[in-house]
Amino acid sequence: MPYHSITQGLKADQANMGKCLVDLDSLGLAKINIFHSPPFYAIEHNNPDVKEGGTWQPSNCESLQRVAIIVPYRDREQHLRILLNRLHPMLQKQRIHYRIFVIEQFGNDLFNRGKLMNVGFKEALKVGHFDCFIFHDTDLIPENDKNLYLCDQDARHLSSAIDEMRYHVMYYNYAGGVIAMNQKNFIKINGYSNMYWGWGNEDDDLSARTQEKGLLLTRPPEHIGRFKMVRHTKASRAEHGNELFLGWRGRWYHDGLNGMNYTVIKQTNLKLYTNVTVNLGPSDNHMIDPTKDTTRETLWWFLKFYYP
Repeated sequence: MPYHSITQGLKADQANMGKCLVDLDSLGLAKINIFHSPPFYAIEHNNPDVKEGGTWQPSNCESLQRVAIIVPYRDREQHLRILLNRLHPMLQKQRIHYRIFVIEQFGNDLFNRGKLMNVGFKEALKVGHFDCFIFHDTDLIPENDKNLYLCDQDARHLSSAIDEMRYHVMYYNYAGGVIAMNQKNFIKINGYSNMYWGWGNEDDDLSARTQEKGLLLTRPPEHIGRFKMVRHTKASRAEHGNELFLGWRGRWYHDGLNGMNYTVIKQTNLKLYTNVTVNLGPSDNHMIDPTKDTTRETLWWFLKFYYP
């Protein structure tokens, strides 16, 4: 959906009695310093109206949507401080009723971003009702306040222009970084795959699911969807990631929100966010042999996905 369609719909909704008015003309680019990570107490001091659990809402109007920000996390405190220092004031400028959930992976297994996103979705719904879910990498910092953290009727890829990618989308079907989806659609696609342990392919799997369910992958224009990436050592790639992705179609109805096992070790309502520390269980890649998956896509399909 074009950005002007989002803003036109926003203005129409704002005409309803009691809905929050967002002055888009007053929003713009912020100066982002990815090398400055203020301490938590300083961020708290600068955001006195944020309530326990990392939640805020406008006091004199009703926000258009109630939004849950889901951040998968492990051993990235510096990145988290930079992100929280940016998100809280930006979301308040956008007059959004929000809560930030940091889903922390326990243990030493490879990082499983997709499964942490699914856990965040399920655990957020135990806390309360949310219309919109923003699945947000901890190392991506939004530059433009006009990039509204709201959901449309499809899947909205908010990080359409990342500095490390020269402010262009990596490829047409790319759905990594920061993506917004409403509750109904995330359930419809069965969430993320749980099978990708390590970096890569879980976002492509999500993109394929959205297409299969007839959802569009919408984006703000590149001058709006600008993000800076906090520099860090790259994580290990998922083992057999491409092979797993080729077999996505045969697994996706039972590989996702359905049939997912995990254990919440603790949940803590901190001032700036809700922390959920979770044991995802052991890596499950050994449960399947991707080379013997009878539902594998063709090489032509694979190439067309990346180069349509």
